[in-house]
Amino acid sequence: MKKNIALLTGGYSKEYAISVETGKVVARYLDHDLFNVYPIKITSDKWLYLDDAGNTGQIDRNDFTLTLDGRKISFDAAFIAIHGTPGEDGILQAYLDMMHVPYNTCGRTTAALTFNKFFTNEVVKSAGIKIAKTVYLHQRDFYNTADILSVTGLPCFVKPNSNGSSVGMNKVMNSESLEPAIQAAFLTDTEVLIQEYIEGMEVTCGIYEKNGQPVILPLTEVVPHNEFFDYEAKYTLGKADEISPARISDALTQECRQMSLRLYRYLNCRGIVRFDYILKNLSDFYFLEANTVPGLSEASIVPKQAAAMGIGLKEFFTDLVNETLLNH
Repeated sequence: MKKNIALLTGGYSKEYAISVETGKVVARYLDHDLFNVYPIKITSDKWLYLDDAGNTGQIDRNDFTLTLDGRKISFDAAFIAIHGTPGEDGILQAYLDMMHVPYNTCGRTTAALTFNKFFTNEVVKSAGIKIAKTVYLHQRDFYNTADILSVTGLPCFVKPNSNGSSVGMNKVMNSESLEPAIQAAFLTDTEVLIQEYIEGMEVTCGIYEKNGQPVILPLTEVVPHNEFFDYEAKYTLGKADEISPARISDALTQECRQMSLRLYRYLNCRGIVRFDYILKNLSDFYFLEANTVPGLSEASIVPKQAAAMGIGLKEFFTDLVNETLLNH
């Protein structure tokens, strides 16, 4: 019998449009011979089902069900395709836990932790992995830009603490630009990080589990055409080169793979997670962030990594859903 899968897209953040596009790709490639797929767009005021035929329905959030033509539909699992809140920060995971519905991502605690870049850095550092020198600011804090630069130096990066897709992120080249960059970041978050710039190669590693065993995808080398891998470079065709496998030695490749697997276990991850690093001087990996709901469109990094391993999107998404059902 086919399983009913709630495909959750949209969200409340500035990554809404990216989430909708990810959802469209997942809906297209999920195996419809195995699953009944119900696309559900989440906004701040309603959770709306809408299929290709124009049929609509509201999700009853009291029990996470959908009523269509007088028939009440319950879900065997949820596929979270929402970048940012509430799909990547633990809110949706906590709700689904209360509804006893399994889902394809990390649990609520891991999602909340990894969405907070500062907390994640502290945990990763405790695992003995290098991170950039960082200054944390809350909107209520008084701060001195000279004191900040005495820690981070120039250039440095200013970014919101809990946003993805490089929204609100700026590279600061001189001291006069630091304050405007901080204020720009505060427009999207109440917490801001200022981090030292580490020159090197950006490398990313995707991991998921199949039948309880880790599948480590080929590493990707990211070469942005912009100043850094910003929002435009991530989502505009031709603005970055994403090379899989990364052009590094076998020894460095193995080091990154094992480090990523260690973090996957250490952070208690589930589903597909992408770990991003800077490789300094082709010798030292510095952790950047963990993406627990990475982009899954055809142009995104993880599907390209899977393709480099000979795994198509239909097989990949089926593996993710089957592992979700298996874990449950």
